Amino acid sequence: MSKASVKLIRLHTMSNEPNLGLLNMLLNGSKLSLAPYDEKCLEKSWEWLNDPEIRFLTMTPEFSKDDQRRFFNSLATRSDYLIWAVIFDGTPIGAAGLKNPRGNMAEYWGYIGEKKFWGGGLGRSMLALVEEKGRCAGFSSLDLKVLAANERALSLYRKCGYVVDADNSSDDVLRMIKREI
Repeated sequence: MSKASVKLIRLHTMSNEPNLGLLNMLLNGSKLSLAPYDEKCLEKSWEWLNDPEIRFLTMTPEFSKDDQRRFFNSLATRSDYLIWAVIFDGTPIGAAGLKNPRGNMAEYWGYIGEKKFWGGGLGRSMLALVEEKGRCAGFSSLDLKVLAANERALSLYRKCGYVVDADNSSDDVLRMIKREI
C-alpha cells in the first residue's frame, strides 16, 4: 500500500490511527483482517504449528499444550510481543505479529496456517497490515528471519522491499530488513 493511501485513510478518519477496516477493504475487499489473538486462534495455532511442514517453515520448536497455555497467558502483560489472529472472511487462517522491539525497529513474524489459502496473495496483505500496525506503534523499520529454503516467503519479502542482511544471516536462516515501512 502506498504512503499516499495510508495518508488518505488517516485524513478520512481525522486521526493518527488509520481506519483498519478501510485499510482491509483496500487490501482485500474487506476479507482479510487482523483481530485479537483469542482462544479460538490459540486452538487453531496448536493444529497449524504441529503440522510438520508449517513447523519447519516457521522454525517453531516443539512445545506442549502447557507451554502454549503459559505463552498465551503471558501475552496480556508483555510489551515485547504483539500478536494478532489473521482472519479471512470471518475465519482464523493464521497468526502474525511483532516482537523484539529495539528502538525504531521490531521483528515481524507471520504465517498462514490454513494451507488452502497458500499462494493466493494473502501473505502480502497480511504483511501490509502488520507493517501498518508497526507504523502506528512508532516503528519505522522491520526485520524478520526466514529459512533460506522458504522460497515463497523469500519472494514475498523481496517484492515487499525487504533485503537480506548478509552480515547477520547464515546459510540456513536469513535476516531481512525493511528500513522504511
